[in-house]
Amino acid sequence: MAEPRWKTAAGARLVSAYGYCVRARHYLGAALRDLESKELLDTRDAAGRYVLLDSAATNVGQASSFLSAAMGHMAAAELIALRGCGPVPTDPVASVSRVRDADHGVWLALTRLQDAREYGRQALVPTEAAFGHLWAAQFIGARLPPAAGPDAVMEDQVRAAMDQIRAVLD
Repeated sequence: MAEPRWKTAAGARLVSAYGYCVRARHYLGAALRDLESKELLDTRDAAGRYVLLDSAATNVGQASSFLSAAMGHMAAAELIALRGCGPVPTDPVASVSRVRDADHGVWLALTRLQDAREYGRQALVPTEAAFGHLWAAQFIGARLPPAAGPDAVMEDQVRAAMDQIRAVLD
């Protein structure tokens, strides 16, 4: 017997969400490698921008976008499942807890999906915080003259960003 269409549609959203999570992890790893470089605050382009710092900020921004997309796809999969597993597709099941008696397997999958979304939300908060720290470091580097000694403050921001990224990757 063929899978119901809603299971195929929900499954496709979950495959996409997984791919986005993998990409987010990749971009966070790349950002951390940039930030761990000894040349982080020594490498500038012709315009005076910190090349590795800019790269790290771009990577963290990409990771944030991918995490957000993953959570959106997970939410879509849940809505499709709640609509599809009900007795009438135009009348969705009100909540995951009401699925338990009707289809234990679907209930278990939806419960795990809700946990995954919560984990994604918990990863997004430090990812956004890391982006804020990197933005602050970029701002300080671009606005303060070298004579003002911005390196110590920038290093503090970079360390804070690294701590946030490590919290997500661990």
